Amino acid sequence: MAPSYSNRTLLALLVAFAVIAPSLPPLAAARDGGASKDAAAPASSEAAAHPMGLFDNIINGIIHFRLPDLPLPAILPCPPAFPIKIPFIPCRNETPSQPPVAECRSSLAKYMAPCAGFLTGDGTGASSSPSKNCCKAIDPFYQDDSTTPLCLCHVVNGDVGKILPAPVNRTQAKAFLPQCHFELPPEQVSKICGDKTIKIPPMDVASPPPTWRHH
Repeated sequence: MAPSYSNRTLLALLVAFAVIAPSLPPLAAARDGGASKDAAAPASSEAAAHPMGLFDNIINGIIHFRLPDLPLPAILPCPPAFPIKIPFIPCRNETPSQPPVAECRSSLAKYMAPCAGFLTGDGTGASSSPSKNCCKAIDPFYQDDSTTPLCLCHVVNGDVGKILPAPVNRTQAKAFLPQCHFELPPEQVSKICGDKTIKIPPMDVASPPPTWRHH
């Protein structure tokens, strides 16, 4: 007896299910598959990030690695004084240059007060030699960036009397630096202070010329 049409259909369905059944996921895996994928996704992406992070670390290490300079004298200034830093060539750091001293009155008034008695004296008694504090007043003219040793020329030529309580004794003024054991001999000091080619800052800043208005 030949199988009926319905039996043949059922048999075909059973054969098809037997063929595809091994490829179907288990019921529990199918039910929890979405959550399992979501939970596994961060771990998968995190694992994938490790090779890139290692690569980034290597690149950053190469970029920031700096070979030492050669043992050469530092002749060129460092940036920004020089446009670039040349590899392997040492450079020297330069401090910004100070603006030129515009006047000497303020520094002389600040430092020369201990010398007033000697500079205005008659060379006898207490004014026969400068005091230790007076001689120490020379040092700031070399240490203070707001002034210059050339301002001491105003002591030698007597201009410092403009800020002292009495006129300067020119003989005392010329003896000031030698008696304080200044490093230059008096003749050299006089030559420097009298040299017109040396730009000695004035006692006071020159007043600007008046402006004339045309009516």
